[in-house]
Amino acid sequence: MSGYLIAGSALAIATALPLAHKWQLGVRRAGLLVLAVSMVTAVLVASSDLLLHFTAVTGTLAMWIGTVLASLGFLLAVFFADPERPAPSRQDVIVSPADGRVIYVRAIQAGEIPVADKKGNANPLPELAGTALGAHGALAIGISMNLSDVHVNRAPIAGRVMLALRVPGEFGSLRRPEMAVRNERATTLIQAGDIEVAVVQIASRLVRRIVTFIPAGEAVRVGQRIGAIRFGSQVDLLIPAADHVRPSVQVGDRVIAGRTIVALLTRRTEVAAAEPPRASPAEDRCRPAASQGPCNSATLRVGQDPHQAGEFARDA
Repeated sequence: MSGYLIAGSALAIATALPLAHKWQLGVRRAGLLVLAVSMVTAVLVASSDLLLHFTAVTGTLAMWIGTVLASLGFLLAVFFADPERPAPSRQDVIVSPADGRVIYVRAIQAGEIPVADKKGNANPLPELAGTALGAHGALAIGISMNLSDVHVNRAPIAGRVMLALRVPGEFGSLRRPEMAVRNERATTLIQAGDIEVAVVQIASRLVRRIVTFIPAGEAVRVGQRIGAIRFGSQVDLLIPAADHVRPSVQVGDRVIAGRTIVALLTRRTEVAAAEPPRASPAEDRCRPAASQGPCNSATLRVGQDPHQAGEFARDA
C-alpha cells in the first residue's frame, strides 16, 4: 500500500512544480503545499482501499489525481478570497491597489504619455495623456500578481473617480513585453484635492475578465473595492512626481491591497478636505457576480481619440 501512496505523491509534486514555476507561484511554496495536501489525501486513499482494493496502478492514479485536484481546489479558494481589510485611518497616505510584489518603480517625465512598463519596455497609456499625471510627471509602480494573491483591487486614496475606462485588446502572456500594451486593460483615475492617481489593471493570457466596480463621478474612500482582475496579471499605480508625494516602496517589496502604504503625502490638509463621505455598503460591494457586465462607464475603442473617451467618462 505505501508504495502507491509514495508514487502518487511524487507524481503530484512533479505535476505541480512546473505549473508553479509557469504561474509564478513560488516553486518551494507550491512543493510544500502539495506535500501537505498529499498527506491528507494519503489518509483518504488508504481508508478507501479497504473497500476499493486498489492495485499499484489504480492506487497511484487515485493518489495522484486526488492530490492534484485538492491542491487546485485550495488554490482557487485562496484566489477567490475577498477578506475584509480595514484601511489605514491616516489621510496622508496612498495605499497599494493590489496584492503582489513590486516589480518596478519608474519615473515618467513631465509632458510624456504615462506608461506601463514590462521588462524594460515602456508601453504608452494614451488615456492618461491629458491628465495631470501626463502634464506634470508621474511615478509608475508596477505590481505583479500571481494566482495565490487576492485579486480584488482597492482605491489607493480617497477622492472622486474622474475616469473609468476599459481598453479592449488581446490576452497574451505578460512574459512577452509587447503584450503589456496590446493586452486588454482598465484604467481608473481618482482625484483627491490637487493630486491625481491612476490604477491600471492589465490582463494576461490566463485573464479573461477585468471588472471595475466604480463608475466615473463616484466618490471612493481609501481601501474601498474598485475592481477585480481574474487570475495572475499586473496592476500599475501611477502617482504624481511631486515633492509632497514621497514613495515608500521599492522593487521586491511585497504589498497588500488597501493596507500597504506605498507613498506619503506631506500636504495633508488638501487631501483631507477632498475626502468624500463613506460609501454605502451597497456601493462598496458591487461585485461581478451581481452583473454580467462591468460597472465601468466608458470604453476606448480602436481608432478612438483617447481624450474624447476621457471626456465621456468624466461627464458620465
